[in-house]
Amino acid sequence: MQMLIRGWLMYDLTQSPLMVTMVTAAMMMPMLFLSLVGGALADRLDRKMITMTADFTLLGSFAALFAVSAFGVMAPWHIITISVINGIAFALAVSARQAMVSGLVHREQMRTAVGLSSTTYNSAQIIGPAIGGVMLPVVGVTWALAVSALLVVPALFLYASLKPVHHASVNDAKGSVVENVKAGLVYAYQQSTLRFLMLGAMVMILTVGPFQSLMPVFAEDVLKVGAGGLGVLMLAAGIGSLIGSITVVTIGESIGHQKLELIFGLFGAAMLAAFALSPWYPLSIILVSLTAFSTTSFMVVNMTVIQLTAPDYIRGRVVSVRFLVIGLMPFGALSMGFGAEAFGAPTAVAVIAGVGAVGFAIVQVASRVFTRSNSQATHSNE
Repeated sequence: MQMLIRGWLMYDLTQSPLMVTMVTAAMMMPMLFLSLVGGALADRLDRKMITMTADFTLLGSFAALFAVSAFGVMAPWHIITISVINGIAFALAVSARQAMVSGLVHREQMRTAVGLSSTTYNSAQIIGPAIGGVMLPVVGVTWALAVSALLVVPALFLYASLKPVHHASVNDAKGSVVENVKAGLVYAYQQSTLRFLMLGAMVMILTVGPFQSLMPVFAEDVLKVGAGGLGVLMLAAGIGSLIGSITVVTIGESIGHQKLELIFGLFGAAMLAAFALSPWYPLSIILVSLTAFSTTSFMVVNMTVIQLTAPDYIRGRVVSVRFLVIGLMPFGALSMGFGAEAFGAPTAVAVIAGVGAVGFAIVQVASRVFTRSNSQATHSNE
């Protein structure tokens, strides 16, 4: 919700597509520098404490942005500064938040629990902006900010009430934080499954994933539907995201994760390109919903397999590598912003979506070739 509202605020203040994408960049950039540290902390300290500390920080920063808006002194630097603070809190806690799941359920429930956790995380990234988009024309920017701040409060009570069903092997990472970070990177690189999962996530994050960052531009300048139209577009994206998440959890293990990632990746790229070039608002609503469906489905499959592949003693650090990849999103968002400034939003987004489709295909072909060659080498050694 905050990301969408801030993007709308920034465009209203600057009329610059690049500055709109800077909001996403400011929030996600700390992931590049701090997510690995957060992963090490998740394997050394109490994961629940880390998560609650971060949420208290978010609540304070959200309240500050509301106050700035209420006093009528909002400037671009306020939005960027608060976004950076949020990004730091998020980067240091997100691995603990995800890895905490293993201590809350029994082993046989892990796949479903991790799938649901990934579903809520990825769905919220699209459902939240959808709610924010609907609220903007109804209650205005200031009260939309207030509502989004208040939503943090019940989350704090819910986290405080968590009681693990068993004690996962945390707090036992040996050595310094730097050594812990290095161990996580080495483990993620040495496991071929994890390596290709990370590469697939990288393609999504750099190409199709940042499509929301330019939604205010499409609503205002391309489709000319204003704040109300933006709300409908984001609501459609939220519905598509939720359906995608439920679909992935329902599919379970009946289809291999490589095939699912290829299908969702290519379909998402195609739908985003079609959305970018669509001049018709009703069609754009359908296409943005299908884009969100594919994007969320891809990311849920990807995160679920990563969490299940990593053992608990190093899960926080492996998950942090995945979020390091997510930290690349500013580069995807900024490339869309630069492209939109130079060539127009439709052309820029369509071209980037095409690059994404090629990237998904390359990663999946390389993964299959590598797996096949390893399998043949194993058989020959036997």
